[in-house]
Amino acid sequence: MKTFFSLVSFVVGILVLLIGFGNLLFLTHNPANAAAGGVVTVVGLTFLWLATEAMFSRANQG
Repeated sequence: MKTFFSLVSFVVGILVLLIGFGNLLFLTHNPANAAAGGVVTVVGLTFLWLATEAMFSRANQG
């Protein structure tokens, strides 16, 4: 289950990160688009962080 969660989080994180960067870099015609791109980029980075934490964390099953 941990592997599936990591894979899904990684894929979603990459897709969301691409959308956020695209919004920041290519579609920033007003400040609202830039702010939305920044928020989406942070969400994508959070998904990637969760995926890496799930992949590389120790199993604390007791």
